[in-house]
Amino acid sequence: MKKRKPTGMSGGKPRKKKSTAPWLKAIPSTGVHGSGLTQKRLWRLVSDYCRIRDFHRWKVTVDSGEIITDWHDTDAGHYHAYSVCNGMFKFDERNVHAQSRNGNAWGGASVGHRFAEELVRRYGKAYPRFILEQNARFHGTTVNESKVIEKIEDVLAKMAELPEQPDYFQRVMELRDLHTL
Repeated sequence: MKKRKPTGMSGGKPRKKKSTAPWLKAIPSTGVHGSGLTQKRLWRLVSDYCRIRDFHRWKVTVDSGEIITDWHDTDAGHYHAYSVCNGMFKFDERNVHAQSRNGNAWGGASVGHRFAEELVRRYGKAYPRFILEQNARFHGTTVNESKVIEKIEDVLAKMAELPEQPDYFQRVMELRDLHTL
């Protein structure tokens, strides 16, 4: 009788599990966008960055014009939907804005129309087309770990310039500084 290998065993050398840097682990992940924990952590950063940015700069949600009293009370919503974004454009903060929770949850044509009108008011008539063009530039590209970590670094630098940061930010920066010594 032939002995069978236990399920999940390849018979070769065991794979080394990559360990996640402590500073990356300090960024809370989200269950919403991204495949894998590093992408989910990037989405959390992009989401928080855009909501804080819009709270301090515009004071109203992009889709309904509701006054924002606390950035935590908004969602981060994509103008060009996450599901149709190419590559790293899924995490591009130019396409993500503080949106009402109801508008982000239920969407629809009227919400998208108001979203576009507000983008035009904020950034000019060509902005909605600019977003579509930027997404097209990412067609055929892939998302990989090094691109995600590079984007995390970029968003952390931008977040540092905001008038406030999320509660986990200081710990992430302290751990990152220790990691890069």
